[in-house]
Amino acid sequence: MIFLDLFFPPKTTCLLCGEIIKEQFMICKNCEKKLKFIDERACKICGKPLEQYGICPDCENNRHIFDCNVSAFEYDEKMKELIARFKYYNERQLSDFFSYYMTESIKKRDWNIDVIIPVPLHKSKLNERGFNQSELIARNISYKLNVGMSKALRRLRDTPTQTVLNREYRINNVKDAFKALYFDAIKGKNILLIDDILTTGATLDECAKVLKDAGATKVYTATIATGRNV
Repeated sequence: MIFLDLFFPPKTTCLLCGEIIKEQFMICKNCEKKLKFIDERACKICGKPLEQYGICPDCENNRHIFDCNVSAFEYDEKMKELIARFKYYNERQLSDFFSYYMTESIKKRDWNIDVIIPVPLHKSKLNERGFNQSELIARNISYKLNVGMSKALRRLRDTPTQTVLNREYRINNVKDAFKALYFDAIKGKNILLIDDILTTGATLDECAKVLKDAGATKVYTATIATGRNV
């Protein structure tokens, strides 16, 4: 089968338009061009897209515990669909696509990263879904950056989805929801924390708090996407 694939590459269809493709990823080139990549015109703290490089209103009014975030894509309807396909419809191959562009965004930052840690799922949700989307991406980024990954966080509570909650409820929803493990992987280290979406940053802040309380020096974060109004 592998020998035949060299001469007759397997075909698949684009997840967004259905066109038959042979590309490495599951997105055709035309659809990929329509995705909104976040460039250097972004908030220098949370990474949300701006008209020009600076600090967004959210970060001017609310202090984050994580040191800096970078996101590869703007969270529009197309990206919302792709992330949903990834998380809820078992399209695990999308982790390659997302991690590739997240890694490219991370490389543009002058971060000295010692260890990569994914935001964990609660065991009940992990059993239901079958995989942790953030861990899949973190493993890929770990390989691409040649930096070790550690599952040094545990989720203690199965918190309700943050999607429909405002900032105050998001913060309370994840308060004390995480616990640090493997302190040798955390203390004195610069950590890259991986998640799928940054909205208010409440989940990333809570994780960063736990990691810094455990002795982390810096906590940088990277997500697939964020948006102007999320």
